[in-house]
Parts: sequence; C-alpha cells; structure tokens
Amino acid sequence: MQYQYVVSAHKASSVLASVSGAFTLPEATDLVLAKNNRIEVHTLTAATGQLRQVGDWALNGKISTLHFFHPSDRLTGCILVTSEKFQFAVLSWDAEEQRVVTESTGEFTEVTGRPTTETKIVAVDPLNRVIAVYAYQGIVHLLPMDSAEDPESAWRKILRLRGRKRLGSHQQSQGSLSIGSLATSNSDTEKWPYLVRAPMADGLIVPSYLQSAVSNSHGRDKGKEVAHAERSSNIYPIMARYIHELKVVDIQFLHGEADELPAFAVLYEDANMQRQVHVYRLGDSQGELQPISEWTSLSLEASAAKLIALPGGNVLVAGDESLSVIGPDRQPLGMSKRASAVTAWTWIDTDSYERLLLADEEGELSLVVLQYADSKGQQQVQDLFVERLGNTAVASSLTYLDAGCVYVGSHCGDQMLVRLHTQPLPRSVVDGANQRALHMWDETAESAKILAFPLGDADNVESQTQPNTFVETLELHENLAPLVDMCVVGIGESNNRTADTMTTESEAHEESGSASGGVEDCRSAGTQPGGNYGSVVSCSGMHNTPGLRVVRNGIGIEQLFSVDISGLLGLWSLAVAQPASCDSRAMDIDTDDARLVLLVLSLVDRTLLLGWREPSGEQVDVAEVALSGWRLGEPTLAAGLASGRRHVVQATSSAIVLIDSVGWTVQAEWVPGEIGLSAISAVSVSGDQVAAAIDGRTIVYLEVRQGALACVGHRQLDNVVSCIDVHSWHGVAGPATHVAVGMWSVNDVCLLALPDLVTAAPALSLRMPQGLALSASAIGLASTGQDSLPRSVLMCTLGNTPYLLAGLGDGRLHQFALSVDADGVSVREHKSIALGSGPLGLTPFVNHGSLNVFASSDHSAVLFADKHQTAHSDARISGSSSSRISKLMYANVDVLGIKRMAPIDSLGLPMSMCLAVGSQMWIGLADPVQRLHIRSFALPRWATPHRIAHSSTQGVYAVATIHSLDTGGSLTSTARESAVWERFALIERNVQHQAISSKSLYNMIAATPPAEVGRFTIMDSQGMDVLASALLLTYEMPESLCAASLRCLQRPIPNADAAAEAQEAPASLANSSHSGNLGESDSMAQMLSGVFVLGTSIVPPGEDDARSGRIIICAWDATQRHMRIMCTFEVVGAVYALVPFRGMLLAAANGQLMLLGWQRRAVGAKANYTTKVCDSVMFMEDPDYELVLLCSQQTQITALSISVSGDYIIVGDIMSSASLYRYEEYVIPASSGNRGNLQQSGSEAAFAGQIRHRLVPVARDYSGVWTTAVASVPPPLAQNTARLYPNVIDAETGFLARQNATSYERAFRGALQERFVVADAYNNIIRMARAEDRAAGDGSGVDSERLYVEGRWHLGDMVNVVRQGSLVMDIPDPEFPGFVRPVLIYGTLHGAIGVIASVEDGRLGRVLDRLQINMAHLIPTPGLWDYGQWRGYSSDQRTSQAFGFLDGDLIEQFLDLSPETQQLVFSGGSTLLPGEAVAEAEHQMKSEFWASFSRVEAEGDVAVFSQMAVSDIGQREDVSLDYVVRLVESLTRLH
Repeated sequence: MQYQYVVSAHKASSVLASVSGAFTLPEATDLVLAKNNRIEVHTLTAATGQLRQVGDWALNGKISTLHFFHPSDRLTGCILVTSEKFQFAVLSWDAEEQRVVTESTGEFTEVTGRPTTETKIVAVDPLNRVIAVYAYQGIVHLLPMDSAEDPESAWRKILRLRGRKRLGSHQQSQGSLSIGSLATSNSDTEKWPYLVRAPMADGLIVPSYLQSAVSNSHGRDKGKEVAHAERSSNIYPIMARYIHELKVVDIQFLHGEADELPAFAVLYEDANMQRQVHVYRLGDSQGELQPISEWTSLSLEASAAKLIALPGGNVLVAGDESLSVIGPDRQPLGMSKRASAVTAWTWIDTDSYERLLLADEEGELSLVVLQYADSKGQQQVQDLFVERLGNTAVASSLTYLDAGCVYVGSHCGDQMLVRLHTQPLPRSVVDGANQRALHMWDETAESAKILAFPLGDADNVESQTQPNTFVETLELHENLAPLVDMCVVGIGESNNRTADTMTTESEAHEESGSASGGVEDCRSAGTQPGGNYGSVVSCSGMHNTPGLRVVRNGIGIEQLFSVDISGLLGLWSLAVAQPASCDSRAMDIDTDDARLVLLVLSLVDRTLLLGWREPSGEQVDVAEVALSGWRLGEPTLAAGLASGRRHVVQATSSAIVLIDSVGWTVQAEWVPGEIGLSAISAVSVSGDQVAAAIDGRTIVYLEVRQGALACVGHRQLDNVVSCIDVHSWHGVAGPATHVAVGMWSVNDVCLLALPDLVTAAPALSLRMPQGLALSASAIGLASTGQDSLPRSVLMCTLGNTPYLLAGLGDGRLHQFALSVDADGVSVREHKSIALGSGPLGLTPFVNHGSLNVFASSDHSAVLFADKHQTAHSDARISGSSSSRISKLMYANVDVLGIKRMAPIDSLGLPMSMCLAVGSQMWIGLADPVQRLHIRSFALPRWATPHRIAHSSTQGVYAVATIHSLDTGGSLTSTARESAVWERFALIERNVQHQAISSKSLYNMIAATPPAEVGRFTIMDSQGMDVLASALLLTYEMPESLCAASLRCLQRPIPNADAAAEAQEAPASLANSSHSGNLGESDSMAQMLSGVFVLGTSIVPPGEDDARSGRIIICAWDATQRHMRIMCTFEVVGAVYALVPFRGMLLAAANGQLMLLGWQRRAVGAKANYTTKVCDSVMFMEDPDYELVLLCSQQTQITALSISVSGDYIIVGDIMSSASLYRYEEYVIPASSGNRGNLQQSGSEAAFAGQIRHRLVPVARDYSGVWTTAVASVPPPLAQNTARLYPNVIDAETGFLARQNATSYERAFRGALQERFVVADAYNNIIRMARAEDRAAGDGSGVDSERLYVEGRWHLGDMVNVVRQGSLVMDIPDPEFPGFVRPVLIYGTLHGAIGVIASVEDGRLGRVLDRLQINMAHLIPTPGLWDYGQWRGYSSDQRTSQAFGFLDGDLIEQFLDLSPETQQLVFSGGSTLLPGEAVAEAEHQMKSEFWASFSRVEAEGDVAVFSQMAVSDIGQREDVSLDYVVRLVESLTRLH
C-alpha cells in the first residue's frame, strides 16, 4: 500500500483568537494565540516592548474559540479552548514542568441538533461561575464551573451542585478547577459518556479501548502501578437549554453582583431581518433559562454584530455605522461612527471599563471613551466618544497587553505588536514600506497612461487626507494567510544565487507549479533527485495589507562579489588587528587603518592573498595583496590568527610559520624535520593551538607562546590520518582540551587528550552499528559495501551540548553528542544523516550571535541547535534544561556545489562569508540561520493578489490582482464615481469589448459602478519591480493564470483543397518564422515559448454567475520592454482553470473541459486589431496564428481545477468530486458506407487521414465532494513497485484473512494506477486511484468506471492550491534510497504550506503507520482530545476513520521525546500494560470491526482495521528503535 506522508513546512500563521493574562506566572503578562490547531504562549517584556515565545503546542482539533479567565482562588489563570468538532478543554500552566496541562476536557454534542452556519460563540461569566456555548441553532450549552477550594460558593448554592477534585495527576498548590461533565464514575459509565483517558505513571496515557482491561488487572502483570484519573461520584452534567432565537449573532454575559443569578444577552436577527437583544437569566436548580422582562424588545442597527458587556448590567452594541448603549430601565444612548464593520475589540482597563479599542474591516483602530455617572446606586454610561488612532492590518483578534502594547492578530495580513501613544506620530515612519510599494505602482501607471483606481492619485489623495497616527509598530510577524495561489520557482530561477556548474532547464519548459487552478503533467516531475524544487511565491494577504510572499527553505546567500579562480583547494579569512605596509602596486594600504581583512586562497601550486582595509566607507575594494613572510609559492593547508590577532599562523606541507602582523615578518617556524619526519599532511589551527598530522601517522601538538612555536608533544598512530581538528568545546572561553583525528583505513574518529595526546575515549566508529544490520536487512535494504571515509571532523558546542561532527566522503554526517567532564569523555548519542552525495567539509561560524556549522558539499547545509527545544522537549526528562541534548536542525543552502567556506570577520560586510563555488570565489551575505525564510513584497492597499505564475524563460512573474473600489477612506462619493467613470472610459476607448456593446456598457457603468476591477501585471523576478500593467475590462475578473509553451499547429483543411491552398499560399508565409517568437533551432521553431495565459470571467450587474469569459495570451518582450497581448478567445462561462498540456492548453469553463491549440490562421485571414496603448502595453494579435478550440468534453457541474498525469486528466468539480478523462489522438478513417449519420460521415470523409483530438471520460467518483484543489501523484519509481505491497502479518490479521481470503488479498494488492489527491471544502484530503484496465476485466468485480478511494484524512485547514515540486533537494538517503519522495506542495486558507511525500515502500509505510498510532494513543496532548476524531474524515455526508495518510507533524514529535519515552512508544507501552489484556481487547475490537463488513470494500478498510490498536513495532515489523529514529530523522529533511 502506498502511503502519503503529509507534513507542515510552514505551519498556519493566521491568528484565530488571542487572549492575555497571568498564565505562566502571577506577575507575568502573557499572550496566548490560537493558530488553527496550535496554541502559542508568549510573554511580554513591557520595558522593551518585545514578545518572547515560551512555546507552542498542537491540539487534536482545530481551535474555534479561546477565552482566558482567572479564578479568584488561583495564582494564575486558565484558558478555555473549544474546537470545531464540539469539544472543549480547560488548560493551565505547570510552572515546574514548563508546559501546558489539561485541567478539564469534554464534548458538547447534540445528536438531533443543527450546527450553526457561523463560528461557535462562547461566553464566560465575569464571576467565573458558568460558561455558555452556542454551537447549535436554538440551543445553548451551559458548563457550570466549580472551584474545589470554594465549596460554599454562591453559584453552587444556587444550582445545588457539588463539585469534585481536579482531573488528572498534575497537582498544584493553587486551587483546582472542574468544568461540566468531564469524567465518569465507575458505576455511571453508561449514564455519563464523557470518558477521559487515564495518564500512566511514565507520562503516557492508556488508550480508551484498553481502560477497562487495565482497570481489571490494575497493571500488576508488569509490576507497574498505573495511575488513573480521579473520578468523583458526584458529577453534574453539561446542560443544554433551548432559546427562542435561531439566528444568533453574539452572546455576552452581563456584569452583576455575586449573589445574583448569571444572566446573558443574546444578539439575534429575527424573521424580519432586524437585529434585537434578548436577555436570559439562569433560574432554578435545573438550570432553566428565564427571559428578563425588564429588557424590552428593541430594534437595533441592521448591521449590529458585537455585544460588549458594561457595568450596571448594560451592553454596548457595535454596528457598522453606530455604537449603542442599551440596558434595563434606561433610554438607549447611541452615536454614529465611521462606516465600517467591527471585527475585534478589547478593553484597555478592565477595572473601570472606560477605554475600549475597536478594530474594523478597513484596518482602522479606534478608541471608545465611556463616561459614567451614578444612577440609582449603579454606574451608568452617560456619554461616549470615538477617536481614530491609526491603521493596522485588519484584525481578527485584538488583545491589550500592558504599557500601551496591543497585539493585533490578523487573518488578512501580518501579525502586529503595536504601542499606543498619546501624541501623534509622523505617518512617514509608519507607512514607509506601503508608500514605497505605492510609488512603484504609481510610476508604472503613469508611464502606461492607465490611471488604475484605487492606485495612483486615489491612494495619494487618501494618504494626504488621513491624520497622523497614534500607533507605533513594535514587531511584525509574517502571515501567509489567506494563501490563495502560489507557484514553485526553481532554485536558480528566482535569483542569481546559483553556481556556474548548475544545469538549467529547457527553454521550452515552464514551471509545473505555475498553472492556477491546475497542475501540469506529473510523470516527469519529481522523478529525478533534485528535480523541481526551490522557493514558493504565494499570493497572500488582502484588504489593506496585500502582498506577495517568497518562501524558501534553507539559507540564502546573496552574491556580493565573485572572481574566476581555477584549482581552488581551500580558503580562510583573517581579520588582522594592525595592518602594516605592503606592496603599494598591489594594494594601497594606509598604516593608520585599524584592520586588514585577508582572504587566503590555496591553489594547486601557490597561495593567493586578497584583502581590503577597514574602515572602508560605503564601498569595499577587494584587491590582491603581496605580503612578506608568507609562503606564497606553495599551497596552504591551514591558516589562522594567534596571540589576539597579533600573529598569523600559516601551515604548508613543508613548514608551519608564525608571522607577525606588524611588519609581516616571520617570528617562528617549525618544520617536520625537527622530529625526523618529512611532510605535513593535515593541519588544524584554533587560536594559539595547532595540531598537525605528519607523514600521515604522527600527530604533533604545537602552541604559540610569546611569539614562538613550541612543540608540546607528538604521538604516532597505527592508522593513516585523514583529517584533524583542535577547536574547543568552550569556544573563545577556553582552550581546546582534545584533538579529534579521523582515520582513513579503519573509518574511525579518535579523541586525544591535550597536551599529552593520550587516548581520551574509545574510538568512535563511523560505520553503521552492528546491532542494526538485521533490522536493515529485514526492511529490505541492500548492502552498500565499504563505508566511505571521514574527510572532515569538528569539535563544537551547539546549544548546550558538546558535539563531535564527522563528515564523510559520500555526503553523510555523523554527529556524536558527548558528555565532557572531569571523568573524561563519553558518547551520549550517535546519529547519522545524509546531507549530500559528495565529500563534506565542516566549518564553524557565528550568525546573529549563535554558533553554527557550515557543511559544504554538492548540496550544502547549515547545522544549528533548535532554539525552541526547551518548549518542545519531553518534559519528563529529569534535571535542568542543560542536561537535555540539544536537537540539531539542518537548513539547506540555496547555492549548489560549494567546495569550501570561510566566515569573514568584517566591519563593512557583517555576516558575510567567502565561498569556493565551482571555479569561482564568492563573497556572499548569508540569511539568518533558520529553516524557512519568508520575504514579503507589499502590494498597493486593496489590491488583492489572486493568481500568480512564473516564466522561467523570461525570468518574470505574472500577477493577477483584484482592486476594490468601495474602500479608500476620505474620498467623496462624487469624486470616487467620477474617477471610476473616467478611468474605465479610457480603457474602453483602447480595448474592444467583445462581450457587451459600448452603449450598453456605458449605461451599466452609469447605473451600477463596479465595486472591483481586475488587473494584470508583469513583475521582475529579482526585486518584484513592475514592468508592465493593464486593467481588464469592466466587470471582468481574473480567475486563472498559467505560464505555457504552445506548439504551433497546422490548420486542418479538406484534402481536396490542400494542394490548391498550398499553391496559393505565399512562399514567405510558408517559410517564415513565428513573428520573432521562435528560436533558431528546428525544435523551437514550432513553439511559442514563455507566454502567459489568463482566464477571466465577466459578470454583468444583476447576474450571479458569469455568462462569458475570456482566455488572453500575452507575452513579455524583454528587448522592447513591453507586454504584448497576442490573442483573446471568448468562452461561455468563467475560465476557472488553465493547464499547459502537450504544447496545447486545457481550460475549464463552467461545466466544459476544453482543449485549445495555437493554430495557423487560414490563408488571407487577418488579425482583428493592432493598438499601442502605451510604451509598456501593446494590444497586437499574432498575424499568423490564433487560439482555436480543438475539442471539448462536458463535465459534471462546474469544473474548478485540473491536473494532468500522462494522457490522463483529472478534473475537480465544485460539488461532484473528481472525474478522470483520457486524451486521445485518432486518425479520421476513409468513408466506408453509411455509418448512421450521413452528414457527419461526409464531413469526416473530407478530412480522411488527418489527426483529430478528443477527451474521453474514463472514471469518476460518485460521492458528493466539494473539491477545492486536485493534483496528480507521480507514479512510484520502477525499483519501488515491488515494495508497495508487503506480506501481511499472520499474527495480526491471519484469522480474518482465512475467513475472507479472496477479498482480503485483493484489497491489499488491488491493481490501481493514476493516483491523485483531492482536497475538499471540509478540510479533508482524499487520495483516489483508477483501477487498472486488466484488473477491471478479470472478473474480480473491479469497476473500471469508478475512482477508488485509497485514503482519507482530515487536514484541519482548507487547501486552496496544490503544486508539483518540493522545497528541498531530493537527495536519496543511502539507508532509505528513494523510498520517501516529496512530490507535492500545498497551500491553505490559514497560511500553511505543507509537503506531501509518497512512501513507496509498503513496509516502511506500515512502520510509520504503527508509530503514528502509538504516538496518537499513548502521548498526551493539551486538551486530551481524541486523535482519531481529529484526523478522521468528516463532511456533511459522512464520517469515517482516517487511513492511507501519515501525519508527519505527529511522527516527527517522536524525536523530541526522551530515550525512555521513545522506547515505551516503540514497544506500544507493552512494559506498562498487561499483555494478555491488550491482546484480548485488540482481538475483540478488530473482530467487531470486521464483522460489520460483508466483504472487504476497498484497501482502505483493511488499512483502518490494521490501525486501530497500539502495537509493539519491533515485534510486529522486526525493526529496532534506532532504525525507527534514523527513519524519522530522514523524514525531517523533506521540508
């Protein structure tokens, strides 16, 4: 069975909710964020205005709401979290364990209830007595809250409910909390179905299906005592109460006295579309709701959307245009405000409730000031004022922290931490980045004479009329949401950071990920190592913060300087403290300069010195330097600084020289002859310490002492030395205590203690551990023969762990985590990973204050310690955080073929490095060391990016944007309408509108001005500069976009006219090339390369659907510097998807799948128009070719997306799932009598012998799935085909297979091909496959017209786009060669970017599947929500268990566990659980599952069946724990 491994490369960045309070410490100001299914905890440093991340945790459910409440009897507060699947949990912070723990958990479900169409509404009583949840229409769930240390609370007296102790084993000194029906007593299991999994003594949890078995045995079989959850016999239920209102907009509890019953207000919309407020109060002990008669029915603004509780039992109602204060026995108080819907609010002062912050849908932040007066013994609002503060991203959540700091969480733009000021700030300081973006687009609009609205003058007028801002931006955090579209750009195509040895793609090939709404042919993508990978450019943001995001995995290096140097063997960088005179002909150096930066280049037969002086001003001049004292006539083996930069050490094969930097004289020299040897083979220099290998076997240790080289000791080894290192584990804090030596013959690394060079520890073997040989063979790996040899060793401390790193000649890196103390050196952990395929060179360097290691190879990488390991590491490891082994992370470098690297210590070029790349020497600037880099390019406000494509041949991007005309602040309506008419009239004079006549179009615009306008722009791929831009027609919106290379087709003509037309055709036309767009070669002479194809829709006013659309072909002419619109093709309906296909074009227009071709015009046919609008845009149809319809096929309802695999085309429908079509070419046969349609046969006879095209329906999925994206999965590699279906395990499934052997075998080995992935609107991913033709005809019951489901999985986020490609180089791991291949990249609504990889080894996938199940069943997560329910397939039609997919985010958490916990998970908890009870429970559960099926319906049923229980992975699959660890480590390199 082929599994799909799904893992997040960039987790969701959209903030759904945010709260603040004292969560981690009583005096702390903490910020808690909800991002999809994760919560992040940050702490504010008020003095500096910075947020420090404490950690983030994943929950088994998508978070719907987040609320913070602080019980009076606790030092810190709690968080109430609800999920979209009707679950809730109360979380708190364990200060001792430094993690989030679960206080209470449960569900609020109604079998017969109808879920609300909007998001769930949760309200918490201000006195922490009850929680109200509105998730079903007309039903409010009440969750009573109980404090165990407050037994006489007023709320308990009123409801006469007794509390219970806190759930779980995490006891704290402060009060405990219980909410709702969270656990069950032993006697009331059937009455109260809310079960909680019981924690075990070692931090694991007992799977729910084993709780009864464990309870009966009490864990005595294994000698372990199992800790159970505390269960009280006095449990009170979650109360579901009906209310009259069905369309509820908001709910808020009212402020009241402690002796009053809780009351809440309901804002709802009645049957007359009017908004009103009703108030309910909790009544008797049964929790019945009683309407409050004092609140009369009061009609509010039709757009009222927010309720805000005020003192005195009043509420503030916020609408789009007004604010109203209403309450019992008082007159409403209201005032108008700026017309915009309120999206979020927060109180600045919760003690007086006088200052309130509001954020609206246009990004405006406003302050509401309320004035109170005493009325009848209560504080009543007498007046309120609104003051505009400034502009931010459109807020989805707003949280006031402290000291004027406000966190603005957004779904539409970057997250912001801002500070409010009492005095206005200059707008130039705040909006500098946005103004630069506007200026860029304004210049383009002016040069093109296309006055695009709201760009250009409109935005300038708006910015001039806006007052100064009171909002200062302190921090910005990148947000990719909403990610609407993206394209995958090859590593060398979006920048100039590639080596000269890197191969480029064919000019005719365009980006496979550039087709909006579809994916190109997958059969050639990703099949070769290092194929289609690179960066992702996404359309992100909307409203007032739109932009493009360039997401790149790894470290980017910006080339600053390069020079061609052949034969470069090594390089070093030295920053000398006091430069002296040198050859003035080579370099003019002033003796008063403070520093001299030298680059030491070792060539085949000499040494070359380059350098520059510092301070150097704004420009750095690199020149060759000739310095005395250097041995320039021979290659250099090593170079370094000594004596605090006063001396330089140069080592060659003949001598080690100490050179004085003042005068450049030789201070000391050491030659091998002093100890009777001849040549130096390897050297390492670190400060005043030098270690060298002489004649291959003798180790010499030297020290720089008072300007001399002292030979401290030497020792002869038994084996030849390959590499040596003398760096210190203490860095600059102390000298090295050991020398690391790599051996050629024995493939070992030994540590020698200084200064005596005695063996400090047993030799560290670089071979695979012998204990893993059986496991490797069991998994099917072939022996690789002799292991490669060490080429580089390095001792360093990463994080808090001393490491010994060894790089081998085959690109594999061995890392030894060491324990270094007075007792000696011992190995704590040994891991290995394949970073490349060539020899590895290891160089330490400092980047932004952190020590990292550069591993240079054909595919270089940077090693660094995980900065957030403290939050993610297994908290059950004893001791302080320094006792944990720092986890190493790997970031790819986007420059290929780096042979050597040296960090440059330069004041003028900070964070720079010198690189040997191919036959060049580079000076480059490195990005900050992290795995994923995001670069933002702002677009003008209200210009939402909708589609993007990239042309590798032209090196440009095409971006389709939608500009909103209904926003813009202070422009008057008259000015706005005039501007719209004037600008559209200008466009209509230059472009013929073929869908609507000019007169009717003018009348439409006058009657209904358009709210949006589409725009098409060509942008440079280097700096995202606008090259050309043009507006679309009125009411025309962009829908799809792709880059394509079209094959020039000949026009089909009747056979009788072929000869005559050939004679009449001009010779120049027959022999001409294609208008300058064709290459010189014969193959390219028939291609139209590097064009963009745009699909649009036209929706006139008064209509809901598009009645027409256009396909527009345009190209960028780099020579003439203009965009040429070459062809327009009208279609019926909207063009939702475009995909290049075999030199032709596939288009989906409403319910039609069309195949279009670039075909020669008929003789004598002329182009319709040639118009030059401006210098950068030209409307000129191609004189020789046109776009024609070759064939079409009716789809189901509306086709939204297309993907291609060979001759097969998969189409995703808006409501009818996916359909598969096959492209065929056929030759029209000669006429052979009457074939039923004489007219048709006669027409065909005229074209007999010519080729025609057709699209043939093959199969479809008959279930109703609302698809959002489809993508073809590349077929498995040929060598992996036999591995897809491993043998079944008889001990696990044998008794079932014997009962139904035929269907069972067919389910495991079904002949399926043409696999593809379908994403739906319910946040699910489905993998489907077509049945092989021969399997459909063998009598096995396989339906060839049906698409079979191979996997279902709930992602938890809506997938908008799926593209072919990978973020990383696909380097086959020698231990797992080509078994797991990244093939797809997806982007989601909430800003996540993920990787889908194919696991092409069935047994390897089964091992990962078992690990996934064990992790899900045994490892607790915050909230303790059920993992199966979280990942189970869920839609409006069906729910089922997940199968066929592997959760990479969960599996990779296995590496964060302690070794002890890893062993428990690997064994399935067999050391803690009674084996007989587990086996019996598993057998019973699986038998019941199998009995529900009369036969095996599909392979997925077997997969679900085999995944239902924990298992001992080593026993079931015959693998070791170390093997599984190495397997998971290799998976982390997929993203």
